[in-house]
Amino acid sequence: MTEEQRPIKEDLGEEALSSENPHAFSSDVENGGKPAKEKKKKNKLKSFFWNFFFYVVIIGGIVFGLPKFLVWKLNTQYPMAAITSGSMWPVLKQGDMVFIKGIQSSDQVQVGDIIVFRNRANGTLTIHRVIKLGDKITTKGDANFSEDAPVDYKDVIGETLNWSSNKPVRIPKMGSITIFTKSLRQGETNESGGEQ
Repeated sequence: MTEEQRPIKEDLGEEALSSENPHAFSSDVENGGKPAKEKKKKNKLKSFFWNFFFYVVIIGGIVFGLPKFLVWKLNTQYPMAAITSGSMWPVLKQGDMVFIKGIQSSDQVQVGDIIVFRNRANGTLTIHRVIKLGDKITTKGDANFSEDAPVDYKDVIGETLNWSSNKPVRIPKMGSITIFTKSLRQGETNESGGEQ
């Protein structure tokens, strides 16, 4: 073996290869670095799965926990609603998502409030502005020409959650997802012979 062909570790001696020497060669280097690469690959894979698990838990918590939290915090069965028509334009636009807070007594309802009530004619929820109070509540969509049929106080679900400027808290276009999924479900019902 010539001087040039002699392994490096023979030149370094025992002291250079001791565990106390931070620059000592490891078996990873002697084996072409494969165990170090495999360990790094395992760590990356482990890190990926932990991150994936973490995000699934967070997203799951938001998807399943947020509605329950809002039901409790806003004191209503229906804490969010999608605007499905243009009747409240320009304040609320079709496809907006609004937040609803519960009403404890009929004294809380005032002229000018945007309320959510169950429409007895078709069972749906309607979001319109209060224009007159009496034995019943008279509402009207801001973009509508005529007022709605009078509403019983017991049919009021709640009112929109408002900013300090008295404008409803809304998320533009977020309600479009709800509208789309509802239309898909109605399509399935119609195809299977059910009622709309």
